[in-house]
Amino acid sequence: MKVSVIIVSYNVKEFLQQSILSLKNSLNNIEHEIIVVDNDSVDGTNEIIKYKFPDIKLIENDTNRGFAAACNQGLEISKGDYLLLLNPDTMIQEDTISTMIDFFESVPDAGAAGCKILNADGTLQLACRRSFPTPFVALPKLLGLSRLFPKGKMFGKYNLTYVDPDKLIEVDAISGSFLMFRREVWDKIKGLDETFFMYGEDLDYCYRIKEAGWKIYYVPYTKIIHYKGESAKSASFDNFITFYKAMDIFVKKHFSKSSSIFLDILFQFGILTRGSISLIGRFFRKHIIMLVDGVAVTAAILVAHQLQLRPLPGYSVLISMLIFYVLLWLGTGYTIGLYDHRELSYSRAAIASLLSFILSLIFYFVFKGFIYSPHLIIWSFIIVMLFLPGWRIFLLYLQRRRIISPKSPLSRALLSRRTIIAGTGDEGERIAKKLQSHIEHGFEILGFVDKKFAVKRTFGFPFLGVIDDLGEIIRIHRATEIIFTTDQFSNDDILNILDRNKKVRINIKIVPKHLDYIIGKSSVEKIEDIPLIEVDYNFFRMGNRFSKRVFDFVFSLLGLIVLSPVIIPYALTTGYHFNRKKFIGKEGTIFSGLIFKKRNGNYAHPTIERFPLLFSIIKGDMSIVGSELLSANPHIRRLRCKPGLTGLFQLQETHQPNEIDKPNYEYYYMQNHSLFLDVEIILKAILNV
Repeated sequence: MKVSVIIVSYNVKEFLQQSILSLKNSLNNIEHEIIVVDNDSVDGTNEIIKYKFPDIKLIENDTNRGFAAACNQGLEISKGDYLLLLNPDTMIQEDTISTMIDFFESVPDAGAAGCKILNADGTLQLACRRSFPTPFVALPKLLGLSRLFPKGKMFGKYNLTYVDPDKLIEVDAISGSFLMFRREVWDKIKGLDETFFMYGEDLDYCYRIKEAGWKIYYVPYTKIIHYKGESAKSASFDNFITFYKAMDIFVKKHFSKSSSIFLDILFQFGILTRGSISLIGRFFRKHIIMLVDGVAVTAAILVAHQLQLRPLPGYSVLISMLIFYVLLWLGTGYTIGLYDHRELSYSRAAIASLLSFILSLIFYFVFKGFIYSPHLIIWSFIIVMLFLPGWRIFLLYLQRRRIISPKSPLSRALLSRRTIIAGTGDEGERIAKKLQSHIEHGFEILGFVDKKFAVKRTFGFPFLGVIDDLGEIIRIHRATEIIFTTDQFSNDDILNILDRNKKVRINIKIVPKHLDYIIGKSSVEKIEDIPLIEVDYNFFRMGNRFSKRVFDFVFSLLGLIVLSPVIIPYALTTGYHFNRKKFIGKEGTIFSGLIFKKRNGNYAHPTIERFPLLFSIIKGDMSIVGSELLSANPHIRRLRCKPGLTGLFQLQETHQPNEIDKPNYEYYYMQNHSLFLDVEIILKAILNV
């Protein structure tokens, strides 16, 4: 076997297919093997390899083991005289493999070599030839001096930017995206250091190759394209932190003994500084809308301040007011979901402004000395109502009028609604075509998901994966919207999916067969004959779940303390006794709870019978308001919520709803859940209305 190519893949199936096709052309007439190690991709990578490239050796990991560990898995089973680590997001020339083999056979002291690597725009990828990051080499890179003075040898040594890119040279290290080495290297130093999860493992391996007595070369006679960072985009870990942590590991492993304490501290400071700058920059990019709102609220208060009667109070009072109102407004917006993928919702911005105004007035009447003027609150509210919803409406107006192109960076950053369509049936095709033809609405279709895997593209869009991996798919593609088609997904299916992914931040919409499909509150956006109904299950919100649990615990405990001295003696003296009974809990679980039961089997009053179940509520098996309370039976339907002493279904018992209608009461309750609704249900149950 002449060449073994090891490719580690993670959620980049489109790039991987392109890479394999170009690789096969380059390996033509060369005895070879291709080994793909997949790090638990959810985009159907494994199915693609099995379906389109059955000759490739595939290793399927059930977790993301990292780049170094996955490479070692492939190297362990390889048989080639030459071993090549190749990234999946690369495309190589037809002569690349043969050129590299010819180089190795003509340069006996070459232990490893890398070719010229280009970015997608044709520029040289600097990582393809490097020096080891000793403190004096790495500091200019970390401090940005290498970018300012790329041609200076003192500052550009890490990436050798002062050297002609078309010159064959010996280097310290080459890129792990194309790292070719002899079988003898593997036999002597074995695999990559798995301490490096991602980044830094190629530097470390090159260091060990040179320590073992071989040389490493940069060979510019052939080239590849590397679409840098595609796998990293899909990673669940923090790439910035992982990169700088890898640099730290490398320096401590190889240079801590040889460098002085002062240089080590300086290097650590450089890593910390650069990493902090990167993280701060990413924070600002991620929260740009919130920052714009903060500036707009500040401007509104300053304008309102100038409209006050003279003399104006001191700046210390104004600054206190500024901090208070900005935090109040942003906190209110965050609480009502304005920054939860609804950043450009002018209606939510208006609601946040109104709620902040009301809270400010309440605060003023309670703490009159803190906010110096009710007129300031009123003027601030008026101006904020103009500024905050106003800039959103203006931005959307510019896009709708095509003054801002939907494909412009601004539109993609702020206005794009990154959309996944769930369902590859006829309805899915109809929705995709409509959304594609109405780009003014801002929908950017990322692709499809469904219950079963599909190898081919669907209606011109990629198939992203199966619905079981929806949470990971949403994270990988940074989706903001998902549209369910009801010809493929039932109401029950959708609720199952939402329950499994309740921690994922995304806007959920459905396209119902009939407009009355969704019971309860919803907002409808219509694109020609397609009604997109937004579904917002309040029950899944962390704040609602927490408040419900606190409410249940506190009022059940109070009920036991206050009513036990009355109800328990009465029950025991009138023929009741404690009995343990099994009930169906949430999601098919079974729990055991105490009830009162008549000794002679006669009718037991429901209030007395269920009073001991307050212990089950305190324990967390039940809720005061919830689903139907059912005896344990494997054939009875699955409950979405915890069973309750009362609930919407229990209030309707006199109307005898059928089994088909029963889940709808749960859907309505979960969609519209709030403490106010719980209190309303409890009052109706008590009053028997």
